[in-house]
Amino acid sequence: MLVRLSQTRSSHASGHLMNPDAVEEPSTHSSLLERARYGDDEGWQMLVQVYGPIVYRWIRRCGAQSADAADVMQETFLAVAKALPRFNLDQTGATFRGWLWTIARNKLRDRQRADQRSPLVLDGEALQWAERESSDPPSELADDVQSIQNRMLQVLRQSTDPKTWQMFWRTAVEGCDPATVAGELNVSRWTVYKARARVLQRLRKELEDFHR
Repeated sequence: MLVRLSQTRSSHASGHLMNPDAVEEPSTHSSLLERARYGDDEGWQMLVQVYGPIVYRWIRRCGAQSADAADVMQETFLAVAKALPRFNLDQTGATFRGWLWTIARNKLRDRQRADQRSPLVLDGEALQWAERESSDPPSELADDVQSIQNRMLQVLRQSTDPKTWQMFWRTAVEGCDPATVAGELNVSRWTVYKARARVLQRLRKELEDFHR
């Protein structure tokens, strides 16, 4: 299910999402990336839950079998756990996506070198992905962002008050009119706008951290 973040810039008169910058309070929630960097166990588990499947998919697209891909994914996140405190999003040209892929690619190479008796079998095209030095993983950015968004929605739902989540989902995803949702839940329209904006802000922050 796609949440159209661009709709947050539409006017109220159009019936689309209100610009959250006009109504939201500053979020008290750090991003998963920030929480994991500072040693938050729950943040780390959520980070793996969100990004693990993407790393697994990258390794599979490099031609590794499912069991090998799972092992490389685990080795990747062991390395991420050690290196994450030193990762600097503000560095010119740095993206978490590119950084994560670089670690995954290196772990795939390590796995190939270490297992000489039964090396990973990669086809020609997949081998090129594993050997090239590009920071771009073997996937389209739009596909990765969509996957992250879908998994982040699952994570955010777990950590969001059910009523707040309902106000967000009904308006941002199902496209219901905020006034209608406010009437159904017996809250003010302002409360609906603020709830939606808060969740959208958190989601947007996670996506920006991934590929900015």
